[in-house]
This record gives sequence, structure tokens and C-alpha cells, in this order.
Amino acid sequence: MDNHENKTHYLIIIAVFAAIVLGLSLINLLHRPPDILMSERRIRETRPRFNFETVVSGDFMSDFESYAADRFPFREGFRVLQAATVFGAFLQTDNDGIYFDSHGIGSFQALDEESVMLLADKIKAVSESLESQNIFYAFIPDKSIFANRVMPGFDYSLAERILTQRLDSDGFTFIPLVSALEADSFYRTDLHWCQLNISGVLYALGNAMGFEVSLEQFTKRYAGQFRGGYAGQFALPVQSESLYFLYSPHIRAFYMNVGLREFEEGPVYDLQMFHGIDPYDIFLRGAQPLILLKNENAQTDRSLYVFRDSFGSSLAPILASVYSRVTLIDFRFIDLRTLNMLVDFEDDADVLFLYSSGIMNNSDMLLVPLP
Repeated sequence: MDNHENKTHYLIIIAVFAAIVLGLSLINLLHRPPDILMSERRIRETRPRFNFETVVSGDFMSDFESYAADRFPFREGFRVLQAATVFGAFLQTDNDGIYFDSHGIGSFQALDEESVMLLADKIKAVSESLESQNIFYAFIPDKSIFANRVMPGFDYSLAERILTQRLDSDGFTFIPLVSALEADSFYRTDLHWCQLNISGVLYALGNAMGFEVSLEQFTKRYAGQFRGGYAGQFALPVQSESLYFLYSPHIRAFYMNVGLREFEEGPVYDLQMFHGIDPYDIFLRGAQPLILLKNENAQTDRSLYVFRDSFGSSLAPILASVYSRVTLIDFRFIDLRTLNMLVDFEDDADVLFLYSSGIMNNSDMLLVPLP
């Protein structure tokens, strides 16, 4: 091949490369990405703020990379291709922490020790505002600890040790839940537990808190077929699964309108939410700052206060078969000062702090100031 042919060959390569770059740039300019990435159940990243501080810290480039990736026009197709290559061609056991085994899909995440310490300190801070209540606490381990392969992930033993050491007080009772759960306690495609498969959790809570749950008043009802949050992150096609819930006509739900500072009645299971971003939101309408459940036919006339995350949404209706009043508090959406203005804690009531691994690793989300 002479110099002229070499030159022509290189020019063709440069022209093709330039055409691809220019074409993708034009498509990216014309393409309007969705505001919500339904496959991953999250809002698309917005353009990061550009200033001296964000540039020097490196946050701008890091955030811009996520922003640009979310706007890419062929993003979903490339996600599928990457997952197929990782699991099919390279036979890797996980793709950026997302794994698949005989129990379904999960995510490996390491334990953030500092966050667990902060969570313990915030639990202490909340308990200092309580008087004459019986205080219990428990944590829900990540489903990855039940995976049928050994990989670095959530260290539940270390989490339990940190919590029990920092909350070692006569005023707290720890309720271990690890042995009360198993892989099939969770949905195959989602991080949450299945309401029908947590009898072990109910027994452990009841054994410590002095109650026994009877499910006779509940009716098993079918919501539909769904794919959980992990299905979208996995990227490859997965089989849908059934979502059931336990219904009782005696339990009523009241949701706090923080602006009006009053409760408004709504459904315990909102089936309209099943067709939204997250089908699991049928349980007590998903993210809510303050919810009150009432049951005049409960086993007792006692009250229970649960400081919780999304896992508590499916647990609380069952606990309402025991307690006549169950108050759910989510500090991700309400701060401690506002809570104390809205809720008067009854004497001799039970208080349960119940958080999953997601909150344990991100306890800064809880709007609880430390002294």
C-alpha cells in the first residue's frame, strides 16, 4: 500500500469517526430523555451546578458524568448489552454489585460503619425526648446476606455489634431479626420483604414485645404481577412475580397533611399506586412522613410508635391487628422538631425503631439533629 492509499485510508477512518461523533451529538441535542427512568425507578439526573467550588472539589465532573449518561439516547440498549456481556460472555457473578441467583436479584453493598454509628446516635437523640415508653430497636439485614454465593457485602454481625454497643442501656431492648428471615422472605426482584413471608419477624417482635399475631382477621388479596426495583437495575429480562397483601376491614389509615397539621383518612392499600413508579407503594402509599393506623377490633387498646423506612409500610397493617393505634414516623420526610409539635406520645406505649440496611448506610437522611 503506497503513501497515497495510506492517506486515503486514514482520511476515511477520520471521516467515519467524525460522522459518528457529530451524529451522536446531533441526536443527543434533539433527543429529549424522559424525566423519570422507569426501568430504574428514579428521577433523571439534572444538570450539575457549575462554579468554582464544584469544579475544585471534583463534584461537577462526577455529577456531569451521571447527567450525561442519563441523557444518552441509546442508554437502555447499551445497559442491556453491558449486562448480557458481563453475565453471559464474561460469566461474572455480579454487574456493578447487582447479582442474580436461584433466589432472584439482589445488590451487594458494603456496610458503612460511620453511618451505623450515626444512626445509633440519632436513635439516642430521639429517645431522649421520650418518657415512660418501652423502647425496642431492630434492623433488617440486606437480602444479599442470604445469597447462595459468598461475596463481600453487608456485614450484619458488625452492624449488630455497633448498634448494641452504642445503645447498650437499660432503656433499650434489641430484637435480632437475622435468624427470623431467609432468602424467600424477600421479593425475587425487589429489595423489600414480602408481607406474606415475614411470620418469623412477627414472632421475633412478638416474643420480645409481648404479643402474638393472629392473621385470621386478614384476607389474602391479589394486586397484580410486577417487577421490582432490582429488575430494572439488572437490565436483562426477568420473570414478573405476584404481589399479594393482607386486608382487614377493621384497620383504617390516616395520613398527616403536614401543611394543615391534621390527619386525612385514606386507604391502607392504595391499588392506584400499583401502576406508578414503584408497585410496592400500594402499602400505605409509599413515602409518607406520618401515618396513623386505627383498629377498634385490635387485641389490645395499647399504642405503638414505629420509627421506620419503607419496610414498615407492609409490616404496620399486621401490627395493627394487635395495637389499637399504630403511629408510623419516617424521619426522611419529617424532622424531630415538627414531630414533637404534631404527636403526643402516650405513657407506657411501645416504641420500635426499625430500619433496613439502606437507612443504616445512609443515616444522614434522617432529619434528627444531634446535641
